[in-house]
Amino acid sequence: MNYCKRCVMPDTRPGIVFNKDGICQPCLNYEKKKTINWDARWKELKILCDKHRGENKPYDCAIAVSGGKDSHVQVHILKDLMHMNPVLLTVDNFSWTETGRRNLENISEAFGCDIITFTPNRKVEKILSKRALITLGSPMWYADAAIYAFPYRMAMDLGIKLLFYGENVSYEYGGPNAEETPYAFDQPANGVVKLEGFKKLLGDGVERLDIESVTSPSLEEVKNSGMIPIYLSYYVFWDSYHNYQVAKRLGFRHLDHEWKREGTIENFNQIDSPGYLINQWFKYPKYGHASVTEMASRYIRADLMSRDEAIPLVKKFDKNLDQRVLDDFLRFINMDVREFWDIADTWYNPQLFEKDRWGVWREKFELK
Repeated sequence: MNYCKRCVMPDTRPGIVFNKDGICQPCLNYEKKKTINWDARWKELKILCDKHRGENKPYDCAIAVSGGKDSHVQVHILKDLMHMNPVLLTVDNFSWTETGRRNLENISEAFGCDIITFTPNRKVEKILSKRALITLGSPMWYADAAIYAFPYRMAMDLGIKLLFYGENVSYEYGGPNAEETPYAFDQPANGVVKLEGFKKLLGDGVERLDIESVTSPSLEEVKNSGMIPIYLSYYVFWDSYHNYQVAKRLGFRHLDHEWKREGTIENFNQIDSPGYLINQWFKYPKYGHASVTEMASRYIRADLMSRDEAIPLVKKFDKNLDQRVLDDFLRFINMDVREFWDIADTWYNPQLFEKDRWGVWREKFELK
């Protein structure tokens, strides 16, 4: 297990690439962004918006949102600065933090935007969340599939030609299809939603029709509709912490007044739903890293933290599964804690971990 020489991201992250000097692609891409003419990119965005402004009534574009910090920045750019009239497309969580609810309400009230919310089939979601935990090691597979599919399908149904997303996950943080592009046509194949899940999870009361609503349209369907999915991060310098600073000025609220999480080092990222974070933790037994590694790496790239400062934080907090996260998820799928840990045991990577006589997994690796 090798670590990036600049940040703390290991080479076990799926799809990540290191150069010959041991620097990961996300770090290289972050440095590359410092050389881009962002004024020219901003003009490109303006030309794009000028072309489509007012072409479809009542909405001339759509934005995929959660209500979080990045969503606030996206809507601010497109509604306030580009003077578009967007509709906001979101997926309902199976559980919410109070802060998350208030942030989603704020994003509509602060900017004056309509929100269309997709509430997934809860019966199917419960079944497939449990099944995905066991079969894929990705408990939030169904929720993620809905998050990716719904904005595409709804924008196409509304006849909207521009659909905006925030960042290109693969380019910004590492993964497949990690090319710099303004177009999000290949986003469903970025590895977040395991494509084998569409076959492995069917049967035993769940048929293909039951997951049609969370199945992304094909590339051919999208292109034939004339809809163009766009990464806003192509046009503006994308940085998580800076987006948080901007979002606070727009009414976004952090989580500390409600909940101090055990397995993170920040209070503003993915704060909408407790149980959803089970997916973030599940990266640890499989790949040896989770939320703290990801956020510390982002801080290092943005010169907000040194690598030496990040290492003890990763060692102390990255492995922690927050009790509220676990309770919330288990309550949703109706599973007891001992069954969960029996399943989790099957997903620990024996190349990275070894189990002691009491059933506790120990790291065989060390971040240095």
